[in-house]
Amino acid sequence: MLSGYLDDELDEEGRSLLENHLATCSGCKDDLESMTELLVVSGDMELDMPPDDVWDDFSEKVYNRLERRTGWMLLIVGTVALGLVGLYYLVTTDWASPPVKTTVELLLAGLLILFVSVLRQRLFVRKSDRYSRNVHR
Repeated sequence: MLSGYLDDELDEEGRSLLENHLATCSGCKDDLESMTELLVVSGDMELDMPPDDVWDDFSEKVYNRLERRTGWMLLIVGTVALGLVGLYYLVTTDWASPPVKTTVELLLAGLLILFVSVLRQRLFVRKSDRYSRNVHR
């Protein structure tokens, strides 16, 4: 209720109830005084706005990250789609003799397993790798 009292959001009944309580409770009275001091101090504060070149640099970095993230996502989606189409044609069409076809399929399956294994490990290590963040170059 103290915040509502300071912000003039209490109705008459709530206001009189709180004032009666403040007359008997020194702890709440001290809290009200602390909050009042905080309002006075924070009301006199002014935010220092960074210079324009900082804002320009910030927005440029945000756009670069957004563009690159979008580019990488489109590249990954396109690669996966192309890989799935290629895998479909690899399995369904007769383009080579069965031993050659089986060998190529095993090779691709091995590459896929290695890729998933490395990706899974990198994602797991990324959560706890203290050297991957806050590196100044």
